[in-house]
Amino acid sequence: MTDEVRAALAARLTVSRAQSAARAGDLDKAAGLLTGLDPAAVTEATLDLLARVHAQRGDLGEADECWARVQALTPDHPAAAAGRRVIREITEGRRRATPLLHTGRLAAAMAALGVLAAGGLAWTAIDTTDPAAPSVDLAARLRAETRRSDNLEERVSTMESERRAQDTDTAEARSHLNDTLAAIADALAMPGVSVSVHDSDVRVLFEQGLFSRGTDITAEGTALLGELGRRLATMDVLTTVVGHAAAVPGGRTTGGSTVALARAQLAANHLADSGGLPLTAFTLTSADQTQNPFPDQARNRTVSFLITPTKLTTPK
Repeated sequence: MTDEVRAALAARLTVSRAQSAARAGDLDKAAGLLTGLDPAAVTEATLDLLARVHAQRGDLGEADECWARVQALTPDHPAAAAGRRVIREITEGRRRATPLLHTGRLAAAMAALGVLAAGGLAWTAIDTTDPAAPSVDLAARLRAETRRSDNLEERVSTMESERRAQDTDTAEARSHLNDTLAAIADALAMPGVSVSVHDSDVRVLFEQGLFSRGTDITAEGTALLGELGRRLATMDVLTTVVGHAAAVPGGRTTGGSTVALARAQLAANHLADSGGLPLTAFTLTSADQTQNPFPDQARNRTVSFLITPTKLTTPK
């Protein structure tokens, strides 16, 4: 789950909690939740809800400011216009503000759903598309909204738990892979070769060219390949043998070469013979001429190995 999705779900959960708090009569909690929203998550609907909560608390100035922000987004918003008109009449003395006539949780829920405690005036319901409908079961609606808020909170909590577990699994797998690659590199280290660990494999380079020319392998090269073959035979790995060849005048400058591929084949034969491995244990390829590992031609008469573990286990 991306950060944007998590933020959107968290904002939605906050709004749902604020609606439930308002219906339960806890207007201070509802106001605190709504005013604490990330500015990026504030919408016309959340501003309208906050305005109603402020008005029910008697904070008419703050309610008017919220509805003004709603009108800035939607100039013809009917609820914002009606709310600001009533507030203006109250502040100008043309309408008298009176206390809420009902008390208790259900009365507060009724007020949140249909009656605003500002002059006993009937307002548009917070969540009701038809505020004039007389048959709404307010207690049932309160229970349904509470369940919806609880379900959303549980969903967000579950998603966060899954994300944390996935992050933990990923970190453990990465650590195990790093340990395995390091163990492979240690097992292959010997004079005459350079071994380096990369993100997902181990690379082996030979310090000197293995071939004097064409596919004529040197004595030193034969000895090194024999020892590497014996060590590779003890490991659960996949080995890619990459043939290299220097560009020659009049020859291809990119795309690999038949000489490089023949060198990879010959090197794989030596590895298989010395380690008692089948040739199918090796993948052969020719490197592009632009991917030669060394700056000098003699050292590029060679092969290199890319070794990937098939199991995250320490080599024998």
